[in-house]
Amino acid sequence: MKRKVCIILSAVIVISALASCAANPGKQETTTTETTTTTTTETTTVTTTEDENTTFPETKTRKIYKGLSKDADGDYPYKVATYTTHYNSGDTTRTTNLKNAVKKVNNIVVPDGQVFSFNQNVGKRTVTAGYKTAKIVRDAEFVDGLGGGVCQVSSTIFETVLRANAEIVVRHPHTLKVGYVPLGGDATVQWNTQDFQWKNTTGTDLRIKMKCEGGSLTCSLYAKRNIDVGDVKINISKSGDSYVLTRTVNGKQNYRTVSKYKAQKTTTKKAKTTKKADKKKKTTKKKKR
Repeated sequence: MKRKVCIILSAVIVISALASCAANPGKQETTTTETTTTTTTETTTVTTTEDENTTFPETKTRKIYKGLSKDADGDYPYKVATYTTHYNSGDTTRTTNLKNAVKKVNNIVVPDGQVFSFNQNVGKRTVTAGYKTAKIVRDAEFVDGLGGGVCQVSSTIFETVLRANAEIVVRHPHTLKVGYVPLGGDATVQWNTQDFQWKNTTGTDLRIKMKCEGGSLTCSLYAKRNIDVGDVKINISKSGDSYVLTRTVNGKQNYRTVSKYKAQKTTTKKAKTTKKADKKKKTTKKKKR
């Protein structure tokens, strides 16, 4: 009899336990969900310089040149050329971008016969590389974008290289007018699309020295040995809606480039909206009276 009672009690306990699990399925099994946190950094799909609309010749721009080495202690006593542009040091984010690019370029040596590629030597302009948001050109407007201002560095180098009588391999103008160099004398860059490239044809190794402080950005080229680059003259003339830059050396032209700039978009629509809003306010006030 006792044995039968024990069996019945055991059956009741098992049934109760099963019923309890069905009513509270969360208590039946503990499931651990592993959460993976992925840190995302800026990629090259983001606009990284000042102009993302410039067209470019595929054959030249797509050629990749090796990165060059630096030499801070070598003997380069002869100044070949120098050029200075100016910036607003109060714009801290843009100034940061300038200094980051200058740091990459300063003390780079361009051996005789080698090509300097701005993108290859400066690298990607990303958040992890220390670049910040500043003004860039997009769809005929100046808007905020990562790495804004870097084009001033490439443009300053371009102006210096022109005066050193070195060969310009690839150069692109902005789509909008910029003010830190004469119109027609700029050189825009953007990672993976527009590059600025020049070849050292001076007959001696050159070292790039760049300085960015107090609102002045200066690029100078120093040579291993004393050379004569000739009587270099840079001229920019306006022809219709084009700006034509020419370089003559000892009276003979050896470089010419043409730049065209789009008109910056206006805020006409916004202005009209504001006028309508003001008119509506005046009408409302009259009704209240």
